[in-house]
Amino acid sequence: MRQVLTPPFAVYVLNRLGYGPRRGTPFSVEAFNALGANDDARLTAFVDQQLNPSTNPAGDVTDPDVAARLAHENYTTLGKTFEQLWQDHEVNGNPSGGPYTRDLPIREIERAVFVRATYSRWGLFEQMADFWHNHFNIYGYDRYAAPTWVSWDRDVIRRNALGNFRSMLQATFDSPAMLYYLDNYINRAPSFNENYAREIIELHTLGSINYLGANLQQHEVPDIPAGQPGAGWPVGYVDADVYELARAFTGWTFHRGASGGPNTGVAYMIPAQHDIGQKNVLGQFVAANTPYATEHQLFLDRLAYHPGTARHIALKLARRFVSDAPPQELVDHVANVFWQNRMAPDQIRLTLRALLLHDAGPGSFRDIGNFGNKVKKPFEAVVGALRAVSADFTIRRDDSESNSFMDRFRRSGHRPFDWRPPDGFPDDRNYWLGGGAFVHAWRTVDWVLDENTGSNQGDPLAPVLAITQNEFSNSPAEHTPNKLANFWLRRALGWAPDPVNGWAGTPLHTAIRDFMARNTDTVSLFNPDVGIGNGPSGNTAGLGTDGSPNYWHSRLRGMVGCILFSPQFMAR
Repeated sequence: MRQVLTPPFAVYVLNRLGYGPRRGTPFSVEAFNALGANDDARLTAFVDQQLNPSTNPAGDVTDPDVAARLAHENYTTLGKTFEQLWQDHEVNGNPSGGPYTRDLPIREIERAVFVRATYSRWGLFEQMADFWHNHFNIYGYDRYAAPTWVSWDRDVIRRNALGNFRSMLQATFDSPAMLYYLDNYINRAPSFNENYAREIIELHTLGSINYLGANLQQHEVPDIPAGQPGAGWPVGYVDADVYELARAFTGWTFHRGASGGPNTGVAYMIPAQHDIGQKNVLGQFVAANTPYATEHQLFLDRLAYHPGTARHIALKLARRFVSDAPPQELVDHVANVFWQNRMAPDQIRLTLRALLLHDAGPGSFRDIGNFGNKVKKPFEAVVGALRAVSADFTIRRDDSESNSFMDRFRRSGHRPFDWRPPDGFPDDRNYWLGGGAFVHAWRTVDWVLDENTGSNQGDPLAPVLAITQNEFSNSPAEHTPNKLANFWLRRALGWAPDPVNGWAGTPLHTAIRDFMARNTDTVSLFNPDVGIGNGPSGNTAGLGTDGSPNYWHSRLRGMVGCILFSPQFMAR
């Protein structure tokens, strides 16, 4: 990205492993730098801290600030069990003449995800929750996903996000949301629907990188050589593996009140619809008439424990946290850790630690030369902006400001859980460089900066003026365009290239300063070293006023917006 300066190591880490610094919290530059005597020591301490977040007895990650915000009365579904969600929002979610409540769980979680990302001290965990939501992607407003989304988010994704991959895979396999989304609920013998079987291999486990093509048969696939992980297993998969797995999944559905049966959402097998013939998936053979539960477990084990799955997950994690083209040596190292710990209850935690702390030289995570090879996706950009300006905004359901926020943000193309294909939102830098995504993310931030800033309104969502007066100066003489630009660049970006002069002298500072100093003729500039409200004719109204012709308060917020829209802020 043009005109982007490399920040200190702390800023790079906080933007990669979370959603950017947040002043006065453990996820700040100051807190990171206090963790050790050098960057390597600080990174190790920070990663270990982030990989061991506070949890409640149920194993859910907790944060006091987030918990207080999500306790708001407008959040009503977050504490419900799966059984309660199914009964309240599926069975009784669309009563004749009554209130429509089927989609309340998804509406609450798509708002709660902003609250968690903005205010939680466990930024790396929130990144991992987002990673797994995309890896096991389901369209959140799908038929059986919307009413049960609280459970999908909490019990399937978040509770397993740093745990064991095989356990997470099992939880997705038992979910009515997944079985419906990928059509396994209608997968039945003697024919079969291959949709779920294909995606569980192609997206959830081995990945397309281990697909050997349509022309090979199973007996033609070479085995993994002796001495290597998975020795003796086929090196990859072919279409026949998909078809065999689809046969194994025939009859696997969930109770939804069909034909007068129970309506509970619980997964179960319809024996009459299950193919009982012998099957072979990735070299795992099962004889005819094998009990379906045994068959399922054997095949899910083979998928989860195949070294190809380790390579696929390692590559995706490296693309998320390091670069779109990570070093092969790093990917191989991470894949080996994933495979060696395939039975460990904290397999994913160990894998992620290996990725972030392994020193593979140039291109490894600790190489700050990575800065700028990724850009903030719209969600990351908006949340990062909320953190940078210390916004106080509990986004929630049934709230006009929250609805305005969500309506603007959805136009960015990155509304949470709104990706309809099963592959999840792209993690490729180039996909997000189109103007539409950024423009609507910036419009969302601009709305936040302006909300509640007029007369006779509530507290502003982004207290830009109060921060300026309380953290910088309340004196008009100090409110010069030069000093204001320097203060907000340092505050919003979390650093400055020079310890004394800050951002002064950089092209970015000049552009931001000139925005603030521009005269109403749009050509000439006020003296950038004269305080706003402390100058000659035309510059006598203070920074907190918003009258014609200069609209200083609006311009101050606009100046902050320019920083948040800059390539320097958008780079990761």
